[in-house]
Order: sequence, then C-alpha cells, then structure tokens
Amino acid sequence: MTLLDNPLSMERIKELLSQFGHQDFLPLQQEAIETLVNGQDLLLISPTGGGKSLVYQLSALRLEGVAVIVCPLLALMSQQVEKLKSMGVRAEFLNSTLNPGEQDDLAMGLRRKSIDLLFLSPEKLLQPSVMGILQHSAVAFVAIDEAHCIAQWGEGFRPEYGSLGKIREEFGAVPIVAMSGSADAKTQKQIINSLSLHEPKVLQHSFNRENIEINISQKKLAKKQLLNFILSQCYGESGIVYCRSRKKVETLSAWLNSQGIKSLFFHANISEQDKAANMKVFTEQSGVVMVATSAFGMGLDFNAVRYVVHMDLPNSLESYYQEIGRAGRDGLKAKALLLYGLQDVLTLLQFEMEVNLASVDDQARTYDFIRILEGRGCRRRLMLNYFGEKIEDCGNCDRCLAKKKEHNLTIAAQKFLSLLHKTKGTLTISVMIQILLGKTTKAVKEVRGQEMKLFAKGQEINEVMWKSLVRYLISHQYIAIYQFMPFQLLMLEKAKALLTSKTQVILQEDTYVPNHDVAPFEDYKKQLFSWHLECEGISFSSKQLDLIVRHQPKSFAAMSRLTGIAIHLIKKFEPPVYVASLD
Repeated sequence: MTLLDNPLSMERIKELLSQFGHQDFLPLQQEAIETLVNGQDLLLISPTGGGKSLVYQLSALRLEGVAVIVCPLLALMSQQVEKLKSMGVRAEFLNSTLNPGEQDDLAMGLRRKSIDLLFLSPEKLLQPSVMGILQHSAVAFVAIDEAHCIAQWGEGFRPEYGSLGKIREEFGAVPIVAMSGSADAKTQKQIINSLSLHEPKVLQHSFNRENIEINISQKKLAKKQLLNFILSQCYGESGIVYCRSRKKVETLSAWLNSQGIKSLFFHANISEQDKAANMKVFTEQSGVVMVATSAFGMGLDFNAVRYVVHMDLPNSLESYYQEIGRAGRDGLKAKALLLYGLQDVLTLLQFEMEVNLASVDDQARTYDFIRILEGRGCRRRLMLNYFGEKIEDCGNCDRCLAKKKEHNLTIAAQKFLSLLHKTKGTLTISVMIQILLGKTTKAVKEVRGQEMKLFAKGQEINEVMWKSLVRYLISHQYIAIYQFMPFQLLMLEKAKALLTSKTQVILQEDTYVPNHDVAPFEDYKKQLFSWHLECEGISFSSKQLDLIVRHQPKSFAAMSRLTGIAIHLIKKFEPPVYVASLD
C-alpha cells in the first residue's frame, strides 16, 4: 500500500498541499514522499522550481519525529523557517545567531518532539554537541539540500560537505534524502558514495527548462553589454547577475545604481543581517538586480526572477545550469545570458591550477563545460546531451534564434600549432596571435617575432577569430597550459591528427550582445517602456524596443519604418517620440 492508497492519507495530503498553496503534485513529488515515508534512501534530481522543498516539508509532517534539513546558507534557513512558521508549521533553525539560552530551548523542544523541521548548516550538524542532541531526539529523516555541493565543495571550500557521510555512522538506518537541481551521472555517484546511501531510489526530472532563452555572448565592454541587455530586454524585471569575485560584485552593483538601475549585492563576507535585508528587498520589490557570487540563490523560493546573467565563467555546466534555473521558476518566459571570452577561460584555468587546487574531476568538468560552449549547433541540445537527455534543436537559444555562419579554420589552426612548436610553447597566446597577424608590438620585437617564418601569415582571420580558435583548441584539448608563471603552452598528442589534416576545425560564428552606450537615453527609455506596458493591441518585441532606444525616432513615420508597426496604431497610443529631442 502506498502513501496515497489510504483515504485518510489522501485527505490529509490534499489538505497539506492546499495549505502550502498547491492543488496537486508536481512530477516526482508524490513518489519522492512515498519513498521517504517508507523509510528508503532517496536521491532526488529536480531543476530549480521543481518542488524539492515541498518533498521534505510534507514528508516531515507525515512522520513522527524531527526532519533534519541540511542547508548551505543561513539567510535561506531563516527565510524558510519564517515562511513555515507563518503557515503554522513547527520549524526552527540552529545556527550561530542563537544565544545559549535559545539553543537550550531548542534542545528541549527536540526532546519533547515539538519540532517538525530543524534547519542547520553542515558545519553546525557535524559539531559533536549538536550530534549529541540529535542522537537523543527522534530523527525522522535527514535531507541534504543542494547535495551537488558534496562534489563541488567537499574537497576544498566548505569541506564539511564532504564529511556528511558521518550522518550514516551516527544515525544508522534513518533514511537520507539528497536533493540537487543539477547533477550528472558522475556527481550522482559521488553523492551516493559520500553519504553512504543504501540502495537509494534515484528520481530524476528532465533538465530541460524550455521557458529559459539561453544566450551565450562573447565579452566586449561587458558592463555596457549588461546595461544594454537589461534596458533593452529586461527593463523593470527582477534579475540576478553573477560574478566570481566579491570585489567585482560590490563594484558592479554600485555601477548599476549609478546608471539608474536599483541593485543590491550578496556575497559571503557581508553580515547575516545585511544578507537577510537584501534578500527581503529583492523578493518583495520588483525590478531589483541582485549582483552576487555563486552562493546566492541556493534554494531561493522566489518565482519572479526573469533573467540571470553571468559576467564570469562558472566552474562547470552543472553550476551554470543550476544558476540559470533560478530564472523563470513560474514557468513563464525568462532569459539567461553568459558573457565570456578567451581571457575568462584562461583566468578560470589559472584559478583552478594555482588557487583552487581543483581535483582531476573538477578540471574535467571545467573542460567539458568550455567544450560545450565552443560546440556547434543548438546550445540547449549540447547542454542536455551532457546530462544524458536527447532533444531536437530547441528554438529558444541564440544559435537557434539567429543562425550563424560556420568557418573552417583548419589551416589557421595548423599555423598556430606550427608556431607553438617552433617557439617551444614559451610565448603567451596574445604574443603568438600578434605574430600571426603581423603586428610589430613591443612584445613581438622582444622575442624577434618579425623574423619568424609565420610572421603575418595569419591575416586571413582577425584577432577576434584567432581568440575563438584558441578557445576551441584549449577546450578540445589539442593544446594545454602547463603553467602560467612562467607561461608554458603544450601541444598534446591529439594535435598530430589536426596537423596532418586528418581532423578539421569548424567554428560557429560568435554572438555579441550590443555594447553601445545607452546611458544618455535613460529618460527616453523609461518613458518608452512605461508607454509600452500601457498599450493594448500593440506589442513590440525586445529587438524592436532596442532599436527604438538606440535610434530614438523623431516622428511617427520613422518609428513605423523602424519597427514595422503601422503608423495609425502608433499614433493611437501616442508614444513619447518627442523625448528624442532631449539631450
């Protein structure tokens, strides 16, 4: 008999679903709850917005004892506990913000079985004193939220994630559920082994988020590209902008505010009070941009995020897919934009090599991700193929929406490899490109590059294409960076087939998000978008609105020519064309 075969259980479950604001189960939720209630270990892979939190919430209310929820962020704990308490659910969190008296009260509540859900961080859970309290409590099950962090963080940052296997040692047969929004087969195996899950049921939802438009653009004046993207495609909407460094997060947030776009920032070094305050503003006010490091957004219970932008390369496709999944959780249209270039690839590889001391698996994931970015054809098809899903071209990515030319760069690749061989890999990539282009820069003169046979022999393509080619050669591991200080580039065994033309290099033309200066058009843009939102019977596409903002037509006829919308419709709604005359 399953959980829902019992009429009383069905009635109670429907009551609880209604209490949580749902009419019915999302895919996999019912089966996941049944698995936990029946005492079996579970690995649940479901994209952001797939209802993972409801699984442990409803299961906790169906079982005797306390459900222990391991959560990575204090701000997220307090947000969930506050929401659950407002619904009458007996939820608490245990973290460093509690004073000794409050911790004693919580321990007493656990002994009296007056707590249904207890949220805490992995660091807190693994403290001997906390383990001792829980061992004398009736633990119904343990849920590990954001379980992919076991693979991403377990060997370096926050190593406690890699030590969560102690849960099995301390609590024996208590069922464990590990949850993640994105985990490939290798990561799933790591999670199962690290947590010592016993014959777990693995439930995996499709990774395909069809409502998110995926855009990958080469980086060129990135801040202006970001501003242009927000103003032309997402103005007035809430969004998340991810950066790798805390300093960049704060600097970019301040810059957006200076451009008239309300922005907050979030990273590990700000106080818990500021984190909670910024989270509150972000979730309660529309049109706010949260600039953040990757820590922000885990378990974010907020459906109004309409776009996610990455200003730097994430470490892996799993991280990227997890983060863009925070947009469009309501199933409505959303956008994802990633800006990157050759320097971003080199910076990420150097970080992993010298700073992060990434494992072999981490480095393999990074190369897989870069290779997917450099692949040909539909972005979503390439990404989902990594997760083991096969789809046709999606029609909702930059490659599908605007077909790009392809270029056979096999001969150019052979020239680069030949120059690499002649110079023994000691020249930086930028100097090698300058030599091939025939530039007599100071750096080229220092290495007597103008005397080399390949000097100026690579002028058939421009510098941008050369950088694209080098990214391809790195991602497909024809070449590898052995070290950065001093720089050393290696030609790998695979390159021999390319040098002898047994394999070819075919690249798809890069996409570029516009980077023209839109700041002077601030007032015009605001009035235009306000006007557009009020119109009935007329709808401009993002591209049309972008054209209007850029060109500021000074007559109804000019606006009609620019957009293809009939003059009588434009006149009917009196657009603010007069604003175009303002400086």
